[in-house]
Amino acid sequence: MSTIVAGFDGQDGADRVLDRAIEEARTAGALLVVLAVVEMPLNPEGPQNFGSLDDTPASMIPLVQPPELEPVLAAAREQVEPSGVAAEYAWAVGNPAEAIVGEATDRNAAAVVLGHHHHGLLARLLGGDVAAEVRRAAGCAVIVVD
Repeated sequence: MSTIVAGFDGQDGADRVLDRAIEEARTAGALLVVLAVVEMPLNPEGPQNFGSLDDTPASMIPLVQPPELEPVLAAAREQVEPSGVAAEYAWAVGNPAEAIVGEATDRNAAAVVLGHHHHGLLARLLGGDVAAEVRRAAGCAVIVVD
C-alpha cells in the first residue's frame, strides 16, 4: 500500500490540506499519514548533558507528545475519520521541512501534501519557506495547497 504524508499544523487553510490529502489517498488507495510538527530550540532526542560537574552520563528524558499538538491532531482526526480513508497520526519535533521529508522518506511516500504559507521576502531569505524546502528534498511528488 502506498502512503501519502500530509503536513498538518492546524492553521488557516489546514483543512484544505487535509481535504486534498484525503482525495489523494482515496484515489491512490493509499494510507494517509497526518504529521504535526512542533519546533523546539533544542532537539530532545539529542545530547541532554547541559554541563554537569562530573562525567556521569545524563539519563535521557523520554520523548512524549508535546501537549500543544493534542488539539491539532484531534482536529485532524475529526476531519479525516468520517472520510473512511485509512490514516495514521504522527508528530515530530524540530524543523518542519526536515520532519516532513524524514517522515516521507521513512515511509517511502508516494506524495507529500502541505500548505503554502505566504511568507515575506525576509522569511524566504532566511529559509522560512517549508514548502520550498520540502520540494527540494522530498524525493517524491509534493502537492502544495494554497
